[in-house]
Amino acid sequence: MAPPRLHLVVPETTDQHAQRCFAAACSAGDVASALAPGDLVAALVPLAVKHSVALLSMDEKHARNCDGIEVTTRADYDHARKLLGPDKIIGALCGTSRHVAMDLAEAGADYVGFHQARLKPHDEPIIAWWSGLFEVPCIAVDPVGPEQLAALLTQQPDFIRPPDSIWTSPEEARRIVTELMQAIAERAP
Repeated sequence: MAPPRLHLVVPETTDQHAQRCFAAACSAGDVASALAPGDLVAALVPLAVKHSVALLSMDEKHARNCDGIEVTTRADYDHARKLLGPDKIIGALCGTSRHVAMDLAEAGADYVGFHQARLKPHDEPIIAWWSGLFEVPCIAVDPVGPEQLAALLTQQPDFIRPPDSIWTSPEEARRIVTELMQAIAERAP
């Protein structure tokens, strides 16, 4: 299995700040995708294209101007697919629900995202369960730094979300993503 790639979640911020941190993160590591607030999509599209990053909108209004959208329910998925057509990415944020993940994957979601940190200590790791049974890629959506990476990598997520501190400054984005990529290279199965 290939090592996981990075999935960024862009916070509400100014266009210029988001662009600088986004570019720094993309230059420092293997960023595959990014989820951004709709009002930042237009500002990030040129950088996403430059770095070959799939850019997804958090809202329907801006989803036509980027690579797709992330949804949370089957009704939202069906609506988005009808609105955006077959060529746009529609990802599914499933929380910790196996049922929702299976339903949305069966409907055609391009990926599922799980909140791995919200499980109880005695619960089976949901990402390990998913990765062992299904082909649809999964994202570990709770932010993970190098120090938490070892436990997560054993579950074999396809994508991981770096810590939100990457949005502090371009320098922090570069430093954290570089450290994360080094840790992935050292620990990936």
